[in-house]
Amino acid sequence: MVVPGRNLVERRVPHVVAIYAGASWGLIEFTGFVVDEFLLSPHWTRLVLVTLVLLLPSVILLAWFHGKPGRDRDSLARTEKIGIPANLVLCGAVLWMLFGGEDLGAATTEVTVETEDGDVETRTVAKAEFRKATALFSFDLGPGIGEDRTWIAGAVPEALVLDLLADDFFNAKPHVLFGQRLVERGYSDYRGVPLTLKRELAEEAYAEFLVAGEIDRTGGLYRAALRVHRVDNGSLAGEAVHEGTDLLALMDELSAAVKRAVGIPDREDVQDLPLRDRLSDDDVAVEEYFRGTEAVFVAGDLDAGIRHATAATTLDPTFAVAQFSLYSYLVNANRSQEALAAIEATMRHLHRLPERTGLFVKTEYFFLIREIDKADAVTRNWVDLYPDDPQGLAYRKTMQDIRGDEEGALATLETMYELDPRNGGLLKLIAEAHEELGDDGQALAALAGYVDAFPEDATGYASLAALRKRLGDYDGAREDLGTAILMEPLSAAFTAQLARLDLDAGDFAEAGEGYRRALAAARTPAQKADVLDGLKHYHRRRGEVALAVEAMEAWLDEASAVMTPMMLTLSRGDDIEIYLDAGRVSDAAALLEELSEQLQPPFNELFVPLLTTLVTLASLGPEAAREAHRRAAEVVEEHGIDFGPTLLRDMGRILEREGDHLAAAESYREAMATDPGRNQHLDAGRALRLAGRLDEAEAELREALRRVPGGPRTHFEMALLLEGRGDVAGAVEHLERALEAWENADEDYEPARAARAKLAELRG
Repeated sequence: MVVPGRNLVERRVPHVVAIYAGASWGLIEFTGFVVDEFLLSPHWTRLVLVTLVLLLPSVILLAWFHGKPGRDRDSLARTEKIGIPANLVLCGAVLWMLFGGEDLGAATTEVTVETEDGDVETRTVAKAEFRKATALFSFDLGPGIGEDRTWIAGAVPEALVLDLLADDFFNAKPHVLFGQRLVERGYSDYRGVPLTLKRELAEEAYAEFLVAGEIDRTGGLYRAALRVHRVDNGSLAGEAVHEGTDLLALMDELSAAVKRAVGIPDREDVQDLPLRDRLSDDDVAVEEYFRGTEAVFVAGDLDAGIRHATAATTLDPTFAVAQFSLYSYLVNANRSQEALAAIEATMRHLHRLPERTGLFVKTEYFFLIREIDKADAVTRNWVDLYPDDPQGLAYRKTMQDIRGDEEGALATLETMYELDPRNGGLLKLIAEAHEELGDDGQALAALAGYVDAFPEDATGYASLAALRKRLGDYDGAREDLGTAILMEPLSAAFTAQLARLDLDAGDFAEAGEGYRRALAAARTPAQKADVLDGLKHYHRRRGEVALAVEAMEAWLDEASAVMTPMMLTLSRGDDIEIYLDAGRVSDAAALLEELSEQLQPPFNELFVPLLTTLVTLASLGPEAAREAHRRAAEVVEEHGIDFGPTLLRDMGRILEREGDHLAAAESYREAMATDPGRNQHLDAGRALRLAGRLDEAEAELREALRRVPGGPRTHFEMALLLEGRGDVAGAVEHLERALEAWENADEDYEPARAARAKLAELRG
């Protein structure tokens, strides 16, 4: 039926639609007001808008059939009777599909918690669904900002994070989070990054919005242009330009603009302090603080960061943010005794920090003074106060890891993922948690779920490959890793991972070539350090101790450029075992002494005893090693830190040296039972063989070979077992496999010498 425009006007259809549109706009505005005033779900505004649009056909039908003056009941009335109910049904179906799974209640919820003083209080907190995950990038600098004030670029996003953290609707992804990726892409000063790359990095951080902009200065006047983009399509969610002579006051204005753009509601119970109150009244102290953060996070100069933070806190001892930064820098510089004074000063001025930041400070403080139980209690209180706060949950999970509460850590991760299903990276952590619990099927399922949900992320395939390899599925691992390399053919990390797969599979020539390719592909010190870390273990596996030490020294050079002194020192603990494995006990003892001198309390008291047992066993024998083991066990028990599997392994080594091989095997097995990710089947098999339990020994050794088919020590051990059973041919075969790995081993590498002697004896 053709409806002439004259009939539409005659039946007043345009008039009714116009009135409906005006009334609809008023209803939408009223809904928005109610949502903001009573902190209801913002889905209500969209629901009302969609409903009004979907009901438009019914409005048109009503206007057509009832808009003409006088009686108007023609033959088309049936259309009205059928059309309007059909439109209502369609409207209901669409609304159910769009909003059926959404939370249409309040945007906040109440929680009852017990404070540190023992009081019980009720808090109103934001629901996770309505948190605004926001990535913040360094601002670009205009020509009026000279090279002597480049610190302003990072100061803007850092100040915005500090200001907005007071509101638990805000979930920050700070600019330093993207530092390594930006350096790899050639943006070493974090500036001049195109929007496309910012969106890519924000997507990787599972952010919904990203904040960027420029700031310039003319005379004494700052001018900042702020832009807030939606990450999914890059569209503008809001923009603003602000000017002022006071940089911190300007940042306050930018903070308010960010809140409006991302949709954070105003709440009376949120403490909205001026940034100057959060930081300092001393402009020079503020500048020194931000110069320090630039030195550390952009230039990687920890010493300069300490100098600037010290200057800031000297000018204003109440500058809590600067005091906490100074603490962090000093700890990472292995100066934890000095760091204690800085964090104590921070504790005295917690009132200047957002509450969530204050809880983080308390956790660090109690850990530094070795009161792990109190640090654990603070993280519990944190998640009670802010049950949907991802940072609080993350630190709760960290404490659960430290305490060895694998089941609790898994539950926390699952809560985090339930609250933020966009954060696919949590699936990887969930997979790791299942691995630690020995539930490999669930771990595989979690990683497969990640790959399905994020098929364009090559790291998902690489993670899946690593798990498959650990489970002995080398074909599946190679296929997954091949997919990752096809997606990112220039990745040094994936090439090195393939080299490690070849090494464990026994393809030694291909593994060596793979590490050379990976080293050539590595562009940054961090990438080179990762490859060299794998290379030193490659040479260790092959008995090329001199080359392993060369790789160790090269790794140290590269890692020194990207690791803090404390992390570097802790990471070098692994090198002690390389020396012990090669029988270079004096070198291992010298490195242990060096690390002991470099670490300060509490880290030397926590970690040095755990490194001491095996060095003592090799140098002084089992009796002295037992005493070292006892001291290590006391440290673990006193601080409640989960190093039980390491202690069990070390006790197994002591028992072997004492000749109690059966007890040693049980110790190794218990270590694997408490930490299913460990592969100590070779140790258990060796001890069982020496105990005369050949069937059990063979089962352990075959499991070790299933997991690492190219392990030369396992082949050597299997050869000795088969020789004892009279299977000379089998023993020779395994000795030949071991000597393939040790083809170029150092002349004084004892396992290779013993294998050659045994092969000559059997061929005899």
